[in-house]
Formats: sequence, structure tokens, C-alpha cells
Amino acid sequence: MHPKNTASESLFLQLVFPSPIREPLEVQMTNFQELKALCLHHNLFPLVYTRVEKYGRLFSPEKAVNDFLEESKGLYLKGVALSAQQEAVENEIVNLLTQRQIPSVVIKGNRLANEIYDDPNCRTSSDIDILIRRQDAVMADSILREHGYIAEADIPLIYCLARIHHAIYFHPQNSLLVEMHWGFGVPYFFRLDATEIWREVSIPDMGEAKLSPEMLMCMLLIHHHAHSFRELKILVDIIWTMGKYEDVIDWHSFFRGIRKAGLIRTTHITLKQMRSVWGTAIDQVKAAGILEQEIGTAGSRIPSLLLSYFRMNIDKDRENNLYKDKLVARFALDHWSTILLSYFRTLFPMPEAIRELYRDRRTWSLPFNYLRFIRWRVKEWVKG
Repeated sequence: MHPKNTASESLFLQLVFPSPIREPLEVQMTNFQELKALCLHHNLFPLVYTRVEKYGRLFSPEKAVNDFLEESKGLYLKGVALSAQQEAVENEIVNLLTQRQIPSVVIKGNRLANEIYDDPNCRTSSDIDILIRRQDAVMADSILREHGYIAEADIPLIYCLARIHHAIYFHPQNSLLVEMHWGFGVPYFFRLDATEIWREVSIPDMGEAKLSPEMLMCMLLIHHHAHSFRELKILVDIIWTMGKYEDVIDWHSFFRGIRKAGLIRTTHITLKQMRSVWGTAIDQVKAAGILEQEIGTAGSRIPSLLLSYFRMNIDKDRENNLYKDKLVARFALDHWSTILLSYFRTLFPMPEAIRELYRDRRTWSLPFNYLRFIRWRVKEWVKG
């Protein structure tokens, strides 16, 4: 691992890396205490716990390992209980949609954990993510409302359809958030529409619908961009997915796909972050090497200032500026025309979105409501 890291950080990064642990490890109880703090900060505790449990025989002294597992078992089981609760809600919603002939796919969360980590309990999520077709969004919204779900902040669905890629709901009987997705990211950021996504969904007669490995990778890359490249947890998802599908995905062909989708800069930043965090250990991931080579051949260039801004920092004390990060992340889009359009569309959404947001369909008041909207957005950016 990267030589600059402390012993606890190196242990943490080794445990969240997809390669098996083969060499004996000398640890101290203080290492495990610091390890736990890092895990909780990056929402990677379940993965680390399962990896320590799996490779515990290689750790010494044995007492330090056993103490860590025993003291942390309650926290791990709490995550397992949350995962089970989310799975029950996922199944309920998918069944409700299926009854109305609406196909859906559970993405992220425990389904993603089962897919790429082979363990549904080694990854937790703060919400439930379900992919539907864009044309089914209105019907899905109606079904959820019929069954007691409430739209977060009561934001109109038409506004969400025009501006973003999902709508958020919650049920008063539990604290779980449900995100209904019709896309992976802001619609005008990447050239990957709902039709292309659903072309890569397999819906078997029996079993769960799922994304193809290639589309799963695209989803994670877009998700990383959506979180302004700040989430180590997403970076870990990406590197495990690369390892999982190393010999399944044609990575040269995949590169052509992400180039068409406008994901070259996003992929470039992601790979640079991997190098920064794990150093030469990344050479063990064949897919990363192929993509680095393809990016070099394509002549992709990213300003060093942008790479520096999004350098992954695992220091738990680092503070991020949410709105500034999101605005700077626009420069990670592949084309200047897309970057400029993204800023314009942020301030000037489609008229129908403004009408729905302010529940005002009077033509004469539209300019006034645009000014209200722009003032709100700018105020958020400044405050953020």
C-alpha cells in the first residue's frame, strides 16, 4: 500500500482492497481502534469486519483480533438487521410494481454487495435505490403514494423528471428512504439515456432483474461523479467490481462505451484516485491497467489543478464543501459544450419544471418565478 499511510491506515486500505490477504500481519489493539474509526467515517465497517473475520488467522496477536471482533459484533449485527429491513422493503416495492406490470431493478445496497462482494451483509446503504423506466415514473409515484409513501420535501415529480434522475420517498412507519431512479445521473451530464440502460438489464422468468456488468460499472462511475469523487466507499465498489468482472468484461470495448457516454474524464480521475490511495497495488487489477492504457492512447488530459482538487484523502478530519465540490465536478465532464450547458440548465431549467415547482401555471409570472429559482440556487451555493 501507499508508503505515506500510517500503520492503521495501511491496514484499513489492505482490508478494503479486493485481493486476498496471504501474508501474516502484526497488529496492536490501537491499530484496531483507529481502524474502526476509519471504517465508520467511510461507511466501510461491515466490509472490514467480514474481512477481519475471514483472515483473522493471519493476524497476531490473536487476542487483538478476537477483542476487535467481539467488541464490534453488535455494530456489525445492527448493520445486518438494517440490511434485512431494507431487503424486505425492496421486495415489497418490487412486488407492488410488478403487479402493475412495471419492471424494476434494485441497484446498490445489499443487492450490489451480493453481486460484487458475494455477501449481502458486507455493505450498508443509507437508502433503497430502485431503477424503473422513465415512462413508468408517474405510475410508480402513484403506486407508492397509494401505499403510504410520501415524496421527500413534496417536490413535484415533473420537476424531478426535468432536472434530476430520481425521486425520493419515505414511509412514516420506518426511517428508510427510497429513491426511484429512471437514470444514473443528471440527464444532461452524460450521454447515457434510459433506453440504453434498460437494454443492459436482464429480466429472468425467475430470480431478480439485474444490470449487465458493463452497465453496473457505468452506474458506479456516474455515482462517483455525482458524489464529487469524495466517497471512498464508491471507489471501493468500483475497484471490487473491476476485480469481480476482470475476465468477464471486454475492457477495450468498455472503454469505447464510456467514451461515447462522456465518461472518460470521470474514469481518468477515478483511476488517479486509485493510484493515489493504493499505489502499486493497483497493478494487481488488470482492468485498471487496461483502462489507464486506453486513456493514455486516447490522449485524455486533465488539468493538474483538477486532479489535485479531487485527490482522495482518507484522513477522517477532512471537511468538504458540498456545493463547491458539485460545481467543480462539472469540469470533470468530457466536453466544454456539456460543461457550459450544465451551468445554464442548473439556473434555467425547462419552463414546465418551474411551473410545477412553484405550482404556478400563469405565463406572466414565469419570469418572476425564474428569478426566485435563480436566487434560491445562488443562495445555496454561497451558503454551501
